[in-house]
Amino acid sequence: MLTEPEVQAVAQRILREKLGPFGFSEARVNAGLDHDGEPALFVDAIFQPNAPNIGGRASSEALVALRNALLEKDEERFPYLLLRYPDDEFPESAPRMPGTKFS
Repeated sequence: MLTEPEVQAVAQRILREKLGPFGFSEARVNAGLDHDGEPALFVDAIFQPNAPNIGGRASSEALVALRNALLEKDEERFPYLLLRYPDDEFPESAPRMPGTKFS
């Protein structure tokens, strides 16, 4: 099992490659449990302000590339990828993103 900093380094590399043209800025990783109580990785792909929304194909390809890169390093936890745009608006009940106007 990789440490969070190791996962973050992999995520940063893969997501920059796959999502860089769409305004990707950085990856943030938190380990936790998924909806079934299984160990999982929660990866936030943070985009630059005013970045265009990307289509499903690009985000799916990024997730597959990230999953494969982690599996190559014997990391079996599934990465849940969330695309975060700083200029998005969220309802008051939405989870907060530290370090942005939504924190």
